[in-house]
Amino acid sequence: MRLTLWTWAAILSLGLFCGSAYARSSLWLPEIDNPYCAITTYVYPELPEQAMSTIDRDDQPAIVLSATTMSKSRPYANFLMAHECCHHTLGHVGRWRRELGHMGPQPFFYIAPALKGMELEADCCAVRILKRAKRPESIEAAQQTMAAFGTKATGAHYPTGIERSEYIAECVTSTE
Repeated sequence: MRLTLWTWAAILSLGLFCGSAYARSSLWLPEIDNPYCAITTYVYPELPEQAMSTIDRDDQPAIVLSATTMSKSRPYANFLMAHECCHHTLGHVGRWRRELGHMGPQPFFYIAPALKGMELEADCCAVRILKRAKRPESIEAAQQTMAAFGTKATGAHYPTGIERSEYIAECVTSTE
């Protein structure tokens, strides 16, 4: 029986996010160098999200990037790598996992309000990293990509594109 792309993506996403042994041992994902942190970073060809932070089966931090996003814009991919590093270093992934363990059947009801703040915090952290790395083109690519979302949310329970673009601009000036 053939599963759809969305079904496989959901299985992979859930497996990686929950730290499933299946996700790491049964699937081979190519690793790439992430210059912004020492976290194992993978590229997945059919990831429906642009990127995600997770924990592997050995309870180690991991980052997964969309191959499509990587091929479309390397400057934006650099922003995503830094952004996902920040989710780990700021404790967002650990917080998510701890809170999900205590919630029961409706985790998004409890965690959704915090997602917007976590995304903005990771955006600003990524700006600081990219400024230190002298990658202004990656910051600009992030602002443009987010602005393209306009008034639409950039993900489930995430800020709008305009909110994120403006926040990135504020972070650039506040970290000078």
